[in-house]
Amino acid sequence: MNFEIQQETLQKALDLVSGVVPGKTTLPILTCVLIEADEEGLKFSATNLDISLVTQVREVEIAEEGRAAVPSNKLVSFVRSLAPGSVQVTVDGGKCTLRAGKASFEESCMNAEEYPSLPAVASGDGLEVPGEVLSAMIAETSYSVSRDETRPALMGILWEVRSDGLTMVATDAHRLARSHRAIEWSYDGERNLIVDTGGLRHLPRITGQGDQDATTEVFLGENQLSFRSGDTLLHIRLLEGPFPEYNAVIPKNNDKLVVVDREALAQAIRRVSITADRITSQIKLGVESGRLELSARGSDGSRAEDEVPVSYDGDALEVGFNFGYLLDILKNVRADSVQISLRDPQSAALVAPLGEDGEADPGLLCLLMPLRLAGD
Repeated sequence: MNFEIQQETLQKALDLVSGVVPGKTTLPILTCVLIEADEEGLKFSATNLDISLVTQVREVEIAEEGRAAVPSNKLVSFVRSLAPGSVQVTVDGGKCTLRAGKASFEESCMNAEEYPSLPAVASGDGLEVPGEVLSAMIAETSYSVSRDETRPALMGILWEVRSDGLTMVATDAHRLARSHRAIEWSYDGERNLIVDTGGLRHLPRITGQGDQDATTEVFLGENQLSFRSGDTLLHIRLLEGPFPEYNAVIPKNNDKLVVVDREALAQAIRRVSITADRITSQIKLGVESGRLELSARGSDGSRAEDEVPVSYDGDALEVGFNFGYLLDILKNVRADSVQISLRDPQSAALVAPLGEDGEADPGLLCLLMPLRLAGD
């Protein structure tokens, strides 16, 4: 195999696929990037068996076709270190050699025939979705997934695919995030999928390669979800369920509505949380007409307080929350103001972005379970 390629093009392709290469694996071949050269150009592939990523490069001069499995780590580091310009890549006798100006690099290849077969795209046309929409929905939900490996379904994001739109849901049993978008697409069925979160976090990287207004094709496979954006394909395995019946835990009668500036509240939480107990991460919110008081007390006797103005005219109420969970919500809500819906100190709170019309946006809902306040 022999080809010439620009450093910027080579680095872009390697950076894209190398993110899938596992750091630790019992299969050494998975530490490689598979490079294939043919009459259509170059194809770079990587997989960890749960996630696979393939990208095509056409801006290349191929002198000799072939394929090679090249260990990723040193190859990627060397290409990143090069100045912009032409790079000559040759694979011969089990060695991969790169030359760029006076710089050169040589690495032993592994047997490309041992590289696992990569998944194929599910048959049929893909569902077209703006890449920016998918990226936003993933950001709005992925922070709420569980890290508990004994509950694998909660480590994924539920996709509810319907003819009129898409809903994503994530929960770790302490918090929940639900994002919905109405989408006009050619899908007549009804399907629920639990998608590996680690794989979905690669999706913004491939949709961000080109025009932000471009659509991404989504293919619903039997055991995988596939995405095509430009010349790049991403395959993500599906997780086995069941996913909890999340609608049952969303309160319907939270009647205490607090409207507050999102950034002002986030800044106050950061200040007060400095003294919060490191085990419980608890801060106390006390709301009454026109004001929200925040406080936290550390096990060493330290204490911090702050106050932000709010729009609220209900009865006074005190409730405790994990400050980290509350900050996660505020960081991933794209709005100047949020509405916090409360009922009592023991009931789940709901947080939603406030639209320009002053109403809570139904497209995003975040649920947070309270912490029992000391002395309750």
